[in-house]
Amino acid sequence: MKKIKFLTLFLVGVSFFSLQSCSKDDDAQVVQDARDQYVGTWNSITTGNLTLFQNGQSVGTVPLNDSGPVTISKSGSNSLLIDGKIYIVNGNNLTSNPTPITDNTSGVVIIATENSNGTLGSNIILNSTITGTWNNTNGASGNLSGNGVQTLTR
Repeated sequence: MKKIKFLTLFLVGVSFFSLQSCSKDDDAQVVQDARDQYVGTWNSITTGNLTLFQNGQSVGTVPLNDSGPVTISKSGSNSLLIDGKIYIVNGNNLTSNPTPITDNTSGVVIIATENSNGTLGSNIILNSTITGTWNNTNGASGNLSGNGVQTLTR
């Protein structure tokens, strides 16, 4: 009789521990990467302008108007690659390292640096500040500065 009671208690104990281990496995949640929701192709609209200065005086403004598709992918453990530029993700905020810009359009050479930051949401907003120098084939030269806003939508 003692053996039957012992065996019954043993089986009840094994069943209890088996149920506990099963429920813990079932309660385990899969950790998802929040960046996954931003991966893919987005529509982009960029607005803003660059002002060219010579001897401290404004000599013209160049509009920044562009649109088209932009691809976003994950980069590393906490960054997004947006249109070829790496942005570090910190909650809903994006930051990037300064990016050099070199452009030679219509005889005007621009050498500048772009600083960008942004916010994540149903739309992604990227703000840029651009500073640098310019020169043209006539020998004129000066500084430039401007701001741009890139809005990404699905």
